[in-house]
Formats: sequence, structure tokens, C-alpha cells
Amino acid sequence: MNSNKFTSSVQSRTSSGAAGVKPAASSLFENSTLFKGLNDNKQWTISNDNYKLLRDAIMDLLDLDLNHYRTQQMERRLTTLLERRHATSWQAYVANLRRDSVELDYFQEFITINVSSFYRDADKWDFLRSKILPELMAAKPMQGINGWSVGCSIGAEVYTLSMLLTEKAPNRRHALWATDIDARVLERAKAGGPYFQNELRELPSELVQLGMNPVSSQLLTMKPAMKSMVEFGKFNLLKDETTRKFDLVMCRNVVIYFTTEVKPQVYQRMARALRPGGILFIGSTETIANYQQLGFDYIAPSFYRFIG
Repeated sequence: MNSNKFTSSVQSRTSSGAAGVKPAASSLFENSTLFKGLNDNKQWTISNDNYKLLRDAIMDLLDLDLNHYRTQQMERRLTTLLERRHATSWQAYVANLRRDSVELDYFQEFITINVSSFYRDADKWDFLRSKILPELMAAKPMQGINGWSVGCSIGAEVYTLSMLLTEKAPNRRHALWATDIDARVLERAKAGGPYFQNELRELPSELVQLGMNPVSSQLLTMKPAMKSMVEFGKFNLLKDETTRKFDLVMCRNVVIYFTTEVKPQVYQRMARALRPGGILFIGSTETIANYQQLGFDYIAPSFYRFIG
């Protein structure tokens, strides 16, 4: 993330204004008397009024709308964060976010839940490897696969896909797009690592050899051929649109954190990005309610085909 640009953006939103100008939500939160501090180590919950004020402050600072996230899960993450950062109160912490762009980056990475690893839920990747990819390739003889990794985090899943495509069809020109709302994790993904051995624990050894270079006993980086297949970009799944069309969309363990009301909108956005016959690959604990109304056929756990 460009810290200078981000800092100036934050400063422009939160600087003191003339009399009669409505203060930023983050300023309202800092001045709130509704919040009881956590100094006594007894109250680790956020009152409804303060959650609303905190939510508005985050919208003000990051353009991130917590209304779309499940409240209980987000509250747990926020209180854990406050404890981890040893802040005395939310007022003090929000004030620090306005001053410190590095802490603001950390905050965004933490609350947007960047948990990822290579070949996570191995049985699902085995099914993609043995069943889905051969079918997609058979439908496009001699052509490459166009794929989108939504909420790509550190790039583990999109690079897993790049290795599988190289294994299956090394001479085709595949094109992968990987997006996330967090610019900080995108930088690590673009760099192709380094990745720790524990992030690769489920990745088959033959794929490690195919797509990665060791840099030490514990660290590996992606080979240039894997990196060149992927284009990374910032994308807000809750409000951004794309006109691209894909054969495969991967959105795993992302929508699970959204509210019930928002989930259909998110899946509609991904459906619009799939060509007829394209595949949506979701998390192992996720399902799509009313998938037929969204234009999908069910294939197997975690896999849906878009039929339009």
C-alpha cells in the first residue's frame, strides 16, 4: 500500500474543519462517552452504540463497510485486536489509526481475515485437479483457462491453480486474475512469496517441485513462470464490478463472513463474471442457498456450474 498516499487521504478526511462542518465519524467515536474503557480487563465487549460508531469510523478511514459483515464475528475480531495491540480504549486506538498509516495497514489486514494456504482442503483440490480442470480444458481445445481468484490474500490459492494448469496443459496460455481488498497482502502475493513450509503442508510435493524455488530450509518462492500467469489487483467484492468473463472463479472462505442479506448479491456478482458452463469453487464449509435462482447447477460440495 502506498503509505504516503494513504496518509494524506486519511488526513484530508479527518483534519479539523471550520465551524458548522460535520466532524468525521472517527472523530465522533474518539469523543464518544458511550464507551467504557478496557483498562479494568473485565469488559471485552463493544456496546451496540459504540459498534456503530466504530463501524462508521472504519468506513471513514478505509472505505470498508462492516454492515456487510456478520456482527458477532467482527466484534470478536475487533476485541481480540484491541487486546493484541495493548490499547487502553477504542478511542485511543482509533486516534492512533488516524496518525499511523502502518497501523492502519495492519488493522485492515487483520479485520479482512487473510487466512490462506496452498492446497487447503486437499480433497477439494484433488477434485478440481482430476475432474473439473480436465472438463474445462476439453471444452476449450488448445485454449488456455481464464480464472479469477477472489479474496486471494497472499496468493496461495491462485498459485496453486497456476501449478495445476501448468501440470495439465503446459503449452496453453492461461490467464489468471487475483484480487483482494487488502493492498498489503497483494504486495506479498505479487512478489511470489516468500512462503513458509507450514503454508505448503498440504501441497503435493510434485507441485512444489514444479512451481517453486527454495530460498532456505523453511522458505520458498514462486518460479517466474507461475508468477507471469497471474495479474493481481485490488477489488472490493461488495461494491466493485468486472466485465471480464472467466472459466473458473474461486472464492473460498470469503462469503462466509458476510451477512445473509449480502451473500446473494456477492454470488450474483460472481455469476455475472462466469461464462456459461463456467465453474464456481467455494469453501468446504460454504453452500449457496437458492443456487438455481442464481443460475447455477450443483456439481459436488464446493463446486457449482453456471448455466445462465
